[in-house]
Amino acid sequence: MRRLGLIANLTREGALAGLRLLASEAARRGVSLVVDPETAAALPGLETCSPGIFGAVGAEAVIALGGDGSLLAAAHTLAAAGLDLPLIGLNVGRFGYLTAANEDGFGEVLDALAEGRYVIRSRTALAAVLTAPDGSSAPLHDALNDFVVSRDGGGHTLTLDLAMDGQPVARYTCDGLIVATPTGSTAYSLSVGGPVLVAGTPALVLSVIAPHALTARPLVVPDTTEIRVRLGRADGASVYGDGFREGPLLPGGELRVTASARRVRIVVPDGMTPYTSLARKLGWGAAFTR
Repeated sequence: MRRLGLIANLTREGALAGLRLLASEAARRGVSLVVDPETAAALPGLETCSPGIFGAVGAEAVIALGGDGSLLAAAHTLAAAGLDLPLIGLNVGRFGYLTAANEDGFGEVLDALAEGRYVIRSRTALAAVLTAPDGSSAPLHDALNDFVVSRDGGGHTLTLDLAMDGQPVARYTCDGLIVATPTGSTAYSLSVGGPVLVAGTPALVLSVIAPHALTARPLVVPDTTEIRVRLGRADGASVYGDGFREGPLLPGGELRVTASARRVRIVVPDGMTPYTSLARKLGWGAAFTR
């Protein structure tokens, strides 16, 4: 790969310095970058086009420069444009689990891409339909990490009825529910006690947020499962896909989640494994301190 699209999240601290470093490392290796107009405004001189035509101008993959959220946003941008280009995340600032490297590894990643030392992994995405109490429904944008039902402001809990493959499973009194892919298992789901699913595992994980029952535990299900979440009593609730608010979930309304027919392709440079990333992010093997 010697021609790459680039979408940079310039709101992150250190993003401009990271962008300049990446452009310099790419130029040294004869790798051409095609950037979106906002990125071009921050670093003039680079070839510019809308991300929607990255494929038409010959980009073989798209770099998302920023962090995990930047890669998710880039995936949504490409999906909205109907593009199936593979993505690679490069991190600036804090360590990102989904990204391939921090600033000190930009050159190494570009070398791997230029020399063909990489594989492309397909990640499960989620499709969802939001149904109103009157029966009207609307499809939501696909999510790479998760769909979340969360209570709106106020102190009252939600009552959520969970059904899978048409069978009633549980009624939760809680603050919300997360349906996550293996990719998303290390995000919000992990923070509420959900398990880590290694990328490529054919499963989804359901994690309850602040349940009012000690018996409510995270649940791992096959990724062929149809998941339905119906809202009972509530002052107000919203549905979020990859952190973006998709709309309100009203009492009597329902969210239906399944694995999407569309996969998200991620470029994995040679030598990068999900286990090394997990060990770095979660501190596995680090000494305990008193």
